[in-house]
Amino acid sequence: MSDQRASEPAIRAPDDIVEDAPDHRKRTSRQVRHTARTRLHLMTGDDEMLEDADLLCPRSPHDLGRKTSPPPRKQPKPGRRSGFKVWKTPFWKRRRTLWAEQNAAARRIVEAD
Repeated sequence: MSDQRASEPAIRAPDDIVEDAPDHRKRTSRQVRHTARTRLHLMTGDDEMLEDADLLCPRSPHDLGRKTSPPPRKQPKPGRRSGFKVWKTPFWKRRRTLWAEQNAAARRIVEAD
């Protein structure tokens, strides 16, 4: 290892770490759970402290990065029809076969005349 690397600190400062919101939320909620569990464990012998446990245990919202609204609708590709593809549902498949049979019967009547 070079001398330059040996002189650098082995651990980064907490401000240097870049993490995304879900990882931050997961890490901080885990820390809050851990400290709350540790405090409750220490309070188990003292009844008076257990009465104030809800005040002594940390509670903080972890809403950093949560999405409050759905993403905006994407624009359809050019040439696409809007809406749900109803012709792929069983109802419309049955209708198409009925229409095909009716059209075939009408053609046979016209050809027979």
